Amino acid sequence: MLQQKIKQLQRDIFDYNIGTVPAQLSNLMTTIIETSAFDLSDIDKVQRFNHIMQACLEALQKQDYLLLADITQFELENFLDLSNREDNI
Repeated sequence: MLQQKIKQLQRDIFDYNIGTVPAQLSNLMTTIIETSAFDLSDIDKVQRFNHIMQACLEALQKQDYLLLADITQFELENFLDLSNREDNI
């Protein structure tokens, strides 16, 4: 589910369907937290997630959608270790 949400966000960016991006990003971040996609008791992981989330929000605020796509692909997917998960949450 997370992998699909990330890929849809990236597709919308590359298709320049920008109007949907803020809501998708918000929904994605909420889903990550609500599904406990990482150990919320691990302070280092929480801080890293906060850093990634802040970088995403800054890219969105600057309307740098390609940077946002890169952050979700190279930082968020790696952080969530989606490539090694069978269920992809």
